[in-house]
Amino acid sequence: MSFSATARIALALCGAGVTLHAYTVTFKAAGDASAFLFGLLLVSCTPYAIAAALAWNRRAVLGLGAAAACLVADIFMHYSVFFAPKGSTAALGLLFMPIGNLVAVGPVGALLFWLGYRAVGTRPDAI
Repeated sequence: MSFSATARIALALCGAGVTLHAYTVTFKAAGDASAFLFGLLLVSCTPYAIAAALAWNRRAVLGLGAAAACLVADIFMHYSVFFAPKGSTAALGLLFMPIGNLVAVGPVGALLFWLGYRAVGTRPDAI
């Protein structure tokens, strides 16, 4: 099965997001592996699984928008927790960001990319 360039980029962004979360759980988490960390990894990767499914099923623009928005939000959260924390509760963002990605960030990113795609008016096979 051949994928468009948009689908390949969306799948690559999904892989980058999963890698970021796997890195966070593996190297940044305190303590040994636990069911909580495994669950956090699964919940954190769910928005990327949805974006990959969209890209895989010929909705590449929606998948690209969702994956790009979630990855940007996750990188910002990773930075604000590990590199420039503003307070003692900064790490709570790691717990709430997956839900934010599922409910708001991913859908808004998909909508914005879809609106941009419609506004440009390109052919479906051009992207």
